[in-house]
Amino acid sequence: MAIKSGRNGVVKWDPTGAGGVTAVNVISIKKFSVDMTMERIDVTCFLDTNLVYVPGLKSIVGTVEGYYDSADLAVIEATALSSPGWLELVPDTTDPTVPAPLKWSGKAYMDASVECAVDGAAGILTGNFMAAGPWTIPNTP
Repeated sequence: MAIKSGRNGVVKWDPTGAGGVTAVNVISIKKFSVDMTMERIDVTCFLDTNLVYVPGLKSIVGTVEGYYDSADLAVIEATALSSPGWLELVPDTTDPTVPAPLKWSGKAYMDASVECAVDGAAGILTGNFMAAGPWTIPNTP
């Protein structure tokens, strides 16, 4: 695997939650992060010599960050949805080693904030998402 820049990454969103071909690119996004922290359940018993844990469920949360763009308010509009939308996070759309680009995808709820400063871009957009159902997580091809 060759390490590449993130310039061919993409974030897609479908407010209906259907996903797949109905998800469209969210413009003006410059980065995303995904946190897949596994819950650890303490099962320590009497006479154990240290704490003992077993894995629980994986939490899938993260952020998308970019610029406020009045031509694409998908992230901001997502905050008003009462049902989850479909989110796709693709780190490299040009990856030739697999038949389709690796991606994280699934239903998600979204929060957003916009920061505007006199000495910066018109608005820095940050969206926070959290899984609202099962997610597809990249596996090694």
